[in-house]
Amino acid sequence: IEKIGFERFCAACSDSTGNTLLARHLLVEIYPNIFSLADICHHLDNTNKDLVKISFFDKTVKVIRGTISSFTKSHAGKSALQKAREELRIGAGLQAIGKTWFVTIILSALSVQRNIPAIKRALENSSFDFVRFYFSLWSRKFEDSLQQLIDIGLPIAKALTCMESNDANPADVFLFWHAVVFGIERIITDEDNGYPTDVQEQILAVLNHRHSQLFCPRGRLYNAAYLVTAYLN
Repeated sequence: IEKIGFERFCAACSDSTGNTLLARHLLVEIYPNIFSLADICHHLDNTNKDLVKISFFDKTVKVIRGTISSFTKSHAGKSALQKAREELRIGAGLQAIGKTWFVTIILSALSVQRNIPAIKRALENSSFDFVRFYFSLWSRKFEDSLQQLIDIGLPIAKALTCMESNDANPADVFLFWHAVVFGIERIITDEDNGYPTDVQEQILAVLNHRHSQLFCPRGRLYNAAYLVTAYLN
């Protein structure tokens, strides 16, 4: 920085693990003209991770993992699913849950939801009788809970797609974050979507906590630049 010239730097942005956050704070102490900005993409992804860890979604996530694992490890299952997808003209197949991708569980959940008709078709053609499970109460409950999981994660996934743009700026952080929060709040408080009251409270608690970190003056990731740039834009 000194070699290039500190006046040529306006901000330092990184994820907010212990070491990287401390490095940003130390940098700002030395060069007060440099803004310390959290990586909003990591912050959104961490928010999503907190949401899917809520116990209400445990069984749904377990079934998603099990479904993907079963069809990934079984050559016969993979072949049968591919054939069924081609017959039904379903596009992409199942997407594994990765460790480094943003909102990976939501993307995997979407892939399972998209492939449910193909999965049913593949099982219909197997040597085992699974048909009675398709119309069971548990099967319908899973599809409902899968939709509930996707509904709270999709606003985050959409915002992440926009925030990964090279043209994104701090004003976009302010606007997209609040769009995500209000979008999720509207979804979970809609009685037609069937989120229990205690689950609504847990989801709102996660959103409030992550919001406070980023936008409240005492938050560990707070910077007034988000609000200022949104106002000036």
